Amino acid sequence: MEKDLFVPIKKYFEKQGFVCDGEVGDIDLYMERGDEKIAVELKTELNFRALQQAALRQKIVETVYIGTFTPKSMRSSAFRDKLYLLKRLGIGLIVVSKRSKEVGIASEPVVSELSEFQKRNSRKKKALTEEFKKRRTKNNIGGVRGEKLITSYREDALLVLDAVAELGGSAKTKEIRKLSGIDKATDIMYRNPYGWFERIGDGVYKATDSGYAALEEFEDTIYKLKRG
Repeated sequence: MEKDLFVPIKKYFEKQGFVCDGEVGDIDLYMERGDEKIAVELKTELNFRALQQAALRQKIVETVYIGTFTPKSMRSSAFRDKLYLLKRLGIGLIVVSKRSKEVGIASEPVVSELSEFQKRNSRKKKALTEEFKKRRTKNNIGGVRGEKLITSYREDALLVLDAVAELGGSAKTKEIRKLSGIDKATDIMYRNPYGWFERIGDGVYKATDSGYAALEEFEDTIYKLKRG
């Protein structure tokens, strides 16, 4: 319960010289030390509601924390994503151990500029723009799960597969590369991530049953790719 967070966090700040009290206005835990004023929003889970209420507290108190129980994993991607939002909003995070009641500051209430995160993720940003530019068809539907996305790699693999089929179902890598126009055709067939190809000789590949099924499944995509 949220009240189980109150006492450990209150004691933590009292040791630092703050005068604390609960339920001041709409604030779960409010404290002052000289000119310093801090509000703590207590929540058993770090969810959207916690973020929303903490952000609202910033309208009247400059320094705001969310106090919650220590998550099972502070290294999980889900927790790191939430921590990112807190840093962008300038909201601090206090975590309390359910067992020991030990209090720790997981994040300070300081706004982290977006440029800082963009610098750290420059490679991902570059990969994103490159992937977008490489995609020829751009027919994916956003917001779906479990669907086969048409990535630039899959587009290349489909052109290679189509070339193999046009060459009679099997051919040498040199012929496949020339007809498909895909420089990395050999690598695609060797890696074979979709199970569409089978090596049947030195530098010779054929299309598998899965490959022929893919030719039917992605017929419209292949048509668009070949039209350019």
